Amino acid sequence: MKLKTIAFSALLAYGTSAVTNAQPAPKPFGVTPNDRQLEWYDREMIAFFHFGINTFENFVNEGDGKAPAAIFNPTALDCNQWMQTLKNAGIPAAILTAKHADGFCLWQSAYTDYSVKNSAWKNGKGDVVREFVDACEENGIKAGIYLGPHDRHEHLHPEYTTEKYKKYYANQLRELMTDYGKIWETWWDGAGADELTTPVYTEWFKIVRETQPDCVIFGTKNSYPFADVRWMGNEAGHCGDPCWSTTDSIAIRDEAAYYDALNQGVLNGNAYIPAETDVSTRPSWFYHPEEDCRVKSVADLWDIYCTSVGRNSVLLLNFPPDRRGLLHSKDSLNAATLRKGIDETFSNNLLAKSKVSATNLRGKKFDPRYLIDNDPKTYYAGKDGVVTSDITFSLPKAETFDCLMLREVIQLGHRTTRWSVEYSNNGKDWTTIPETSSLQSVGNKWIVRFNPVTAKYVRLRILDGNTTPALNTFGVYKQSEILKQ
Repeated sequence: MKLKTIAFSALLAYGTSAVTNAQPAPKPFGVTPNDRQLEWYDREMIAFFHFGINTFENFVNEGDGKAPAAIFNPTALDCNQWMQTLKNAGIPAAILTAKHADGFCLWQSAYTDYSVKNSAWKNGKGDVVREFVDACEENGIKAGIYLGPHDRHEHLHPEYTTEKYKKYYANQLRELMTDYGKIWETWWDGAGADELTTPVYTEWFKIVRETQPDCVIFGTKNSYPFADVRWMGNEAGHCGDPCWSTTDSIAIRDEAAYYDALNQGVLNGNAYIPAETDVSTRPSWFYHPEEDCRVKSVADLWDIYCTSVGRNSVLLLNFPPDRRGLLHSKDSLNAATLRKGIDETFSNNLLAKSKVSATNLRGKKFDPRYLIDNDPKTYYAGKDGVVTSDITFSLPKAETFDCLMLREVIQLGHRTTRWSVEYSNNGKDWTTIPETSSLQSVGNKWIVRFNPVTAKYVRLRILDGNTTPALNTFGVYKQSEILKQ
């Protein structure tokens, strides 16, 4: 059910094909996604691997940079095992913590001795980043790198200055961006990095764009001017409602508005920086055996999926490898079961055989039937100047459902700003699904779950918007039973 990335020019070309009496395709509204952001949205889920020297300390998640490099010694590191988990879970991309805030480097950096070169692992000859990116390439997974801007180990140096660190980090960033092939995302964590101001990130940004032009930049705080995607304000896996892809350069600098601007975005903001939702399969980011009994259940992961991917975000789900360098079977099994449940749920749109009508019509090339044709190249749009529309689906027979999903044509910007869904058994008396009574944003994908209802008619109501609606997909579904595990 994922929307495949489509060049905006191709989308417009499809919409403007010569048809008698048809209107041209709708014009984009406001700021819109670039090609990197469209590709990023298409991933839907990304794996995070927190692995490093913290893994080999006792219940440490934020190392102080003082742990000896020698303790890093995975006994059975197998990045291909990680990738098999991702393939079973339908996760197409992954990000490795090449250097977390403790400063320990998982590659043979020429600029520090605090790295695998002084570890017991492989007698100091190993390179986790190399094994990771090679495994990604072999398994068709897109590789990303977390290079933590904050570095506690470097801070311990008596001659530390921000200017010296700027050059140190730039050198390491260039190593990773030039020596390891295609890098699809780089992650600039803002934790502890307040001293690193926008001018510092300016130099680092140039390195990324020069060496990896297609690389998505995750940014926070002072790196926002260069960010393709933003943090969404918590680590619980729940985006706001609404969650706009747009934000505002002023709001993200205003402490009072900061977390709201992250979690919900800013309607009609001046920058297109959608939210990436990071959360771990466990209470901690790094592996601790004490948490083997606290791995998030399939039901927990489904809830997170619906409040991240299902709220116009991309889910960044952390899998912490253990001291062997392997993923625990419970984390892997739950992720695979989640994928099976998602596929079972969204493979059967109960509206697929409906008769469809709408009160706002643009022409044959934008017919409301395209909402249920499962074709990413087609979409429904209303006529210019009319922002509302009632779209009615008449099913062949009454169906029971407890989930719905709506997708907007994000290449055309945020358009709809208020919508709801109703159901009926006679086509005359309508009941609003309570969970949809105050919905605002749509974006790439919006999912709503509710108590089961049985109906022969479903009505999608577009109640307000910036401009005429442009919607790719609408469906109602029955949630798979395995998602309740």
